[in-house]
Amino acid sequence: MSLFGDLYKKPINFKKSKKEEMVAHSEDWSAAILSGSSDLLAREGRISKFTYILLVGVAILASSVLVWRLFSLQVAQGRQNALLANNNRIRTTNIAAPRGAIYDRNGVLLARNIAQFDLVVLPMQLPKSKDDLYSIANNLSPILEKSPQELMGRLEDIKKSNQTEVVLESNVDREKSLQIEEKSRLLTGVFLESNPKREYLDEGILAHFLGYIGRISAEEWKESPQYRQVDMIGKSGIEKSYENELKGTAGKEQIEVDATGKPIRFLARVEPTPGSNVYLSIDWELQKQMYNSIKSQVEKSGSKAGSGVAVDPQTGEVLAAVNYPTYDSNLFAKGISQKDYDGLLNNEAKPLLNRVTSGNYPVGSVIKPMISAAALEEKVVTSSTVINDAGKLEVQNIYDPSVVYTFKGWKLEGIGNVNVVRAIEQSSDIYYYQVGGGFKTFQGLGEKRLLDWYQKFGFGKKTGLDIAEESAGYLPSPEKKKKSTGESWYVGDTYNVSIGQGDLKATPLQMAVANAAFANGGKIIKPHLLKSVEGDKSLVRAAPVNILKGDFISPSNLRLVQQGMENVVSQGTACCSMKAEVPVQVAGKTGTAETSSEGFDGKNPRTKPHAWFTSYAPAQNPKIATVIMIENSGEGSQFAAPATKETLKWYFTNRKF
Repeated sequence: MSLFGDLYKKPINFKKSKKEEMVAHSEDWSAAILSGSSDLLAREGRISKFTYILLVGVAILASSVLVWRLFSLQVAQGRQNALLANNNRIRTTNIAAPRGAIYDRNGVLLARNIAQFDLVVLPMQLPKSKDDLYSIANNLSPILEKSPQELMGRLEDIKKSNQTEVVLESNVDREKSLQIEEKSRLLTGVFLESNPKREYLDEGILAHFLGYIGRISAEEWKESPQYRQVDMIGKSGIEKSYENELKGTAGKEQIEVDATGKPIRFLARVEPTPGSNVYLSIDWELQKQMYNSIKSQVEKSGSKAGSGVAVDPQTGEVLAAVNYPTYDSNLFAKGISQKDYDGLLNNEAKPLLNRVTSGNYPVGSVIKPMISAAALEEKVVTSSTVINDAGKLEVQNIYDPSVVYTFKGWKLEGIGNVNVVRAIEQSSDIYYYQVGGGFKTFQGLGEKRLLDWYQKFGFGKKTGLDIAEESAGYLPSPEKKKKSTGESWYVGDTYNVSIGQGDLKATPLQMAVANAAFANGGKIIKPHLLKSVEGDKSLVRAAPVNILKGDFISPSNLRLVQQGMENVVSQGTACCSMKAEVPVQVAGKTGTAETSSEGFDGKNPRTKPHAWFTSYAPAQNPKIATVIMIENSGEGSQFAAPATKETLKWYFTNRKF
């Protein structure tokens, strides 16, 4: 029978019992209607028929609203609520892709991955209650060896952040990981994630070029949103330059968890794609030998630093690149402490500086083969042009002839008559003063042609090496001098840059590229550290040979310069320190670059000259070209040439061609 039918048929009882009165005041009208309790209404006293109808109408309206709400929640919003429910019980975690390894050209492992875990926090899943949050901090405290208060502060900051996930602790070892896993039910919103760490096996000898990886910064993440906010990325060197090749693609895993975050069952898994392996052009054994040779001469000379680079002159492959002193990349990969970082930063020897690519130095006489090529190509001199080296050059002031400027050679008693070959062999300053800036009736290159040829050899611009950390050196000009000092360019400026002094600055790498041109037939080849990228049993790509400038020196002029460089080793400035012991013929050039306009004062080691030596070998079929520089040490023949000798001796004894 219908609800309304019952209401009309039953008599109304105007007298209420105490119990009925209590029910009338405590029961919800809509609940009474929905439950079908019409007797309650019938028993209420002194209610008119109109009142009954009104009350019933209100009840029906309220019931309709509730029914519609139930329908909306259970049907219309069913899918959305199911999705929300799934999100609350399904945890999707990333599976870090194994980063590609880094090898030398012969397959020697230089950088690898080691198993480690990160303790990751999902801010949205942290408990709302401060007591519950403190409980997490308290449970983690003895494991992480940090106070509950410190961890509580971190968790509160993380909870307020707008990040989706935050690393609470990096490099969690196996023992701590097991302890954390045992307490996982008590750590809502906190979980362990496998994140292999990088280990470098180069003993720091290749640190500036391998680089290191580190946690992605907020700025980096904004520029590369495809990464997660907890990802590790290449920060410098090869690790940064070949990040895309090395990083791989992360996988995903879905696990059903209970309300406390405890895993219940495995749902799905997408395996990660490992990164590709990178093979460098570096010869690790040669790298170690050059490093030890430089270190030995630094210590012998009382210097604090040195650098060296070896390239294959035919391809531009960098075979060795040494900075001394250096640092351990593992310090940065693990998260360097402020104390360790300050120690490196404040070290007087500047171990963080990549001297090979970013050290700007006066180059001294190792520039003279380049000046020789320029003078021959511009027909300023020929093979038969002879200039007398009397030990000095005296130049009158063009405005006041009574004022005389004296430009001295390195050998005060003079060398005598020299042609281009002997000028290289004996490193005649007087010859290059005149070839560069002219003298009396002899027309030299002049600053414009001189500086143009420096540019042809690659000075004043970056070489394009495949790491970001590189300097362009400094190529002076009349315009730059006027702008910086307000002074004009004088012939003395031209004289100075003609012997590698003055404001001319270059990096060892720039010098290596220029020097290699005499070994490869007159080409400027872009240097590179990459030999190849290899995936799973397949070659992804090999580094190409990139000739930046080709054949800009004629074969006949090139041969004159080569003859001079061969004579340097056989009978010239490096004969005593180079010609013995190396099993092949070597061509080279010494350089002693002044670091002070006043020369070495006998006290301040910073005023000692830089010792340079450039070389290539074998002289007739070059396989390697080198540059070694020992800072503030002395003469090139005394310190840089012996380091080169030891390096080349090892190379041609242990590498067969």
